[in-house]
Amino acid sequence: MNLKNINWNYAKVISFSWIGWLFDFYNLILYSFLMLYIPNEITLTDHQLALIYSASLSVTALGGIILGYLSDIFGRKTMIVASIMIFSLGVVLCSFAKSFTALILFQLITGFGIGGEWAAGHTLVNETIPKKYRGSASAFIQTGAPLGAALAAVVGSFLTPVIGWRWSYGGSGAISLFFAILMIFFLPESPKFLIFKAEATGEMKIVEDNEKERTIPRGAAYIRMTLNHQFKDLKKVKLSLLLGIILSFFALMAYWVIFSWAPKYLKSILDDASWVGKITLLAQLGAFIGYLSFGFIADATKKPKLTFFSYTLILATGAVIFAFAGTNKGILILSFIVIGLGTGIFSGFGPLFAKIFPQKVRATGTSVSFNTGRLGTFFAPIIVTLMLKSSFGFSGAIILGGIFALIAGLWIFLIPSVDTLEE
Repeated sequence: MNLKNINWNYAKVISFSWIGWLFDFYNLILYSFLMLYIPNEITLTDHQLALIYSASLSVTALGGIILGYLSDIFGRKTMIVASIMIFSLGVVLCSFAKSFTALILFQLITGFGIGGEWAAGHTLVNETIPKKYRGSASAFIQTGAPLGAALAAVVGSFLTPVIGWRWSYGGSGAISLFFAILMIFFLPESPKFLIFKAEATGEMKIVEDNEKERTIPRGAAYIRMTLNHQFKDLKKVKLSLLLGIILSFFALMAYWVIFSWAPKYLKSILDDASWVGKITLLAQLGAFIGYLSFGFIADATKKPKLTFFSYTLILATGAVIFAFAGTNKGILILSFIVIGLGTGIFSGFGPLFAKIFPQKVRATGTSVSFNTGRLGTFFAPIIVTLMLKSSFGFSGAIILGGIFALIAGLWIFLIPSVDTLEE
């Protein structure tokens, strides 16, 4: 394979991983906008709306853990495609929901699929792209999140009032499914995974000496064998797993405490509902800059942990500004742009987890760390609804989100400084 083909493979891996994460995040956050319209057709209380969101967020952890494990068996590409197909199905089904039970069930399917895409995508990128470009490549992949959220804001705030929430769900799922089908034909598999799989199944030994007969584990036997090895290898990195889970928990709590209820809150305090979409779009502009700049700064300074801590300070500062902004549109815009910049911390997760987990359990370790931390996000919308009813109000909830960000910023320094990608 010549250099041009290799570079073309890099481009395909980055492009499709970016598209996958864009639709992953778009479909995850779309509900926060559509829940403004769903009660017009399905009778739902604020508590039920929050419960649906919490359930879909928390089940991403289960999906991430299961699909992440399967990614170490069947491949990064396979699980990226499977994840997108699963959440596309869930989103399409949401368009047919006619009750609380149906909607929460379909959101659970959506969340399960969403959980698996992030780890598989970032693992594929970090196993394919050369070391000196990994931070920037992961940062670019992460920009799919703010653009996905921006797309959700456009669809939820401007298109849904015209076409209705059911068509918004149905169309979103169909488009996601289309890109999943394209990935089947054009997305390359991780070269590191292909080598590892060949070694694990004995295929390389057979190539070296094809005159000797050898029984190769296949099907269920291969899965059982791999599962046993997975647990043994995970035990060897249990400290890294624990530290990664706690880091993910505080960072994700910071994000979802601020954003899970923000559209509904903004609509309640602003005289023009269109400002909800406008402010959210500006927040995603800040996030886009934050995600990209984080990767370049981390690569340039070679100090990813210090970069991470600095961005948590930015996020916490934005949270404090938002908490005291009141109905002042200018201050609200400023606060959301600053918060968006601070969310650049999520550009650091992919490269960090890829380094601290060895090849055999890289996708599993990455997925378990990030997605088990996601379990805590079940409480984020519920915490906000409880604080709205207390003397702390929404401002107190936002400040709490800033505190979570600062804890994550300090916790990053406890993560071991190793690089298993170079082993």
